Amino acid sequence: MSSYDFGVKRANLSETRVEAVEMPALGPGEVLFRVDSYALTANNITYGVAGDLIGYWRFFPAEGEWGRIPVWGIGTVLASDVEGIAVGNRYYGYFPMSGHLVVRPGPARPHGFADHSAHRQELPPVYNQYSLMTEALGFHSRYDRHQMIYRPLFTTSFMLADWLVDNDFFGAPQVVLASASSKTAFGTAFLLRGRAQKIVGLTSQANRAFVERLGLYDAVLTYAEVTSLDAAVPTAYVDMSGNRRVLAAMHHHFGANLVNSCSVGITHHDAREGEDPRTLPGARPTLFFAPSQIQKRSKEWGPAVYQHKLGAAWQAFLDVVDDWVEIVESPAPEQLQRVYGTVLAGPAPDKAYVLKY
Repeated sequence: MSSYDFGVKRANLSETRVEAVEMPALGPGEVLFRVDSYALTANNITYGVAGDLIGYWRFFPAEGEWGRIPVWGIGTVLASDVEGIAVGNRYYGYFPMSGHLVVRPGPARPHGFADHSAHRQELPPVYNQYSLMTEALGFHSRYDRHQMIYRPLFTTSFMLADWLVDNDFFGAPQVVLASASSKTAFGTAFLLRGRAQKIVGLTSQANRAFVERLGLYDAVLTYAEVTSLDAAVPTAYVDMSGNRRVLAAMHHHFGANLVNSCSVGITHHDAREGEDPRTLPGARPTLFFAPSQIQKRSKEWGPAVYQHKLGAAWQAFLDVVDDWVEIVESPAPEQLQRVYGTVLAGPAPDKAYVLKY
């Protein structure tokens, strides 16, 4: 049975290839997935940009200078040598942009399993979970595409908002979110409404109208308007863009009143030149890593309470997000390079992309 595999040059994410490959033979204790569909967002580009820093290239290794960017998707079990994982079952989880994936599950649970493949054991466990998709477990087929596009981003938004609240916004009455049109940013703004005193969205002139239509931000400014903000107001800065020029502008403008500065994404992957963040005035820039806050809250709240809180917030988000963003579905592998190029270049904020095999 034939399949395909999509690769990118690790040092140049714009150079890609699609290869026809054969489905591998199944070994003892393994499960073979057909990768049915997956979302492709700016979050996946961040995985490529930060591939060596956080280890994203290691989930699905490739040879030589090539890499395989992970995506969130849905797979169907084609063959299984593991008790409790049946052929035909559908799972949501972390996949390569390929037509198939072989995993080595740990013990099968009613809700799913974790991949115990040796090369994934030192990587963050949240990325190794595969969730059985049944309505009884909260997976409704009408939201399959939303699950792939938004769930990983919204989970980051949920944990980021929780982290800010957990730290009392670091004493700041104002939160500024850069790349305010990104899904992670507006998910965070959605969750902070009524909890933060003031939420400011920074965006490009081209995306300003979209961000204003969301109705989630108390103020919307372009990146060039950073200095119009009151520098005397203690401010927490959440950087989804990775644009070092904007980061420097924020730090120099607010100085000691920038009481927190955290990086979450890299939507502006082509704007990484600029001042060394370690030399900037104000709070030392840090990297927010959602799995760390997930582990903290799972211990403090217990897994059941954590899932209940996340589930309630997720449903509220699903009730409104289609008013803001259209989901565009395309066939893979035929349209994969085109869609990838669109996302790499920076897609319109009112579009989201799903590839279907």
